Amino acid sequence: MRVCVVHNTLNSVGGGERVCLAVIEALKSLGHEITLVTTEFTDWGRVERIVGKVVRPDREVYLLPFRVKAFGIYMRLLTALLLAWERKKCDLVVNTHGDVLPMTSDILYMHFPTFALLRENPVNVKYSESLFWRLYFYPYEKMQGYLAKKMKWRILLTNSEFSREAIRKYIHADAIVVHPPVEISEFLKASENMERDDRVVSCGRYTPEKNYEFVLRVAEHLPHIEFTIIGASSGKVSNAYYRKLARIVEEKKLRNVKLLRDVPRSEQLEIYSRSKVFLHAMIGEHFGIAVVEGMAAGLVPIVHRSGGPWFDIVDRGMYGLGYENVDEVVKAVEYALDNYEYLREKAIRRAMMFSKERFVEKFKEIINSITSGE
Repeated sequence: MRVCVVHNTLNSVGGGERVCLAVIEALKSLGHEITLVTTEFTDWGRVERIVGKVVRPDREVYLLPFRVKAFGIYMRLLTALLLAWERKKCDLVVNTHGDVLPMTSDILYMHFPTFALLRENPVNVKYSESLFWRLYFYPYEKMQGYLAKKMKWRILLTNSEFSREAIRKYIHADAIVVHPPVEISEFLKASENMERDDRVVSCGRYTPEKNYEFVLRVAEHLPHIEFTIIGASSGKVSNAYYRKLARIVEEKKLRNVKLLRDVPRSEQLEIYSRSKVFLHAMIGEHFGIAVVEGMAAGLVPIVHRSGGPWFDIVDRGMYGLGYENVDEVVKAVEYALDNYEYLREKAIRRAMMFSKERFVEKFKEIINSITSGE
């Protein structure tokens, strides 16, 4: 069977891109011929430097031979131009980016309804920061709301129970939850080390929605405990956010805090293997791959009581700790350190539920249900 996998770009290599790559792997393992439809060419060398060796599609068609840094969300819609042509050659279309295109997809993996971003926990969302960003986002927000109600699909997938509820609320459709694939094998190796320091780790891009100012406030209350923030930073927004955090650390003389940028995976794993707690500060995260990675490495997760990390990953406190304010985090960190070995084992077992292998097998079942006519 010939399958078109649509994803506007893989070059950002975030959670959505890992979903796309795992979908390609699942389809190829079933013997299908894959065409990847993108807006811009894929820098496969960069992708593999970040995520390791991947299964590539049989062919890739793209609109532009260069990377585009402006009007990112509107560039997503351009994949519909190529899909209109490629649709004739494909038996099945899988949209893994998740935004609704003005073209029918057989399978749509909707990470979260884009037009609902500013309605559900809009903490530090870029599009609400200023009048400029609000005006920039408004037309796209309205387009997505319209398309979500007009376009059809055979199977709707999403990344978490949190996102599923938002889809029910705003689109009045039910989605199948297929949690994103997490490459946990390297992190599991880090879990084997039992000689650890009383260190709290946070990890993610240096962007405002990650809410790292909150981590610094917690660190201020726990001066005897080390805090390390590991993040990628590229572009003006992330660099400016990193500098803002560095100023806070200097002004408050937080000697127990380290801000690390763009560290190699080997260094990240080394830090994880010598730490005990993973603190996730983002509010309303749709899933939270970084939380699962930390758990697989033997870190006890402490997450805000919202979004995928709370409802899906730690299952409302069954496999980790939750909080709503600084005081609760302080108590949670102290509790995690005092009960580390017990909480560590629960976290590692839970992380296994989100492996890439599980994602691939579940997606293969969905494809087989289509091809068998069920």
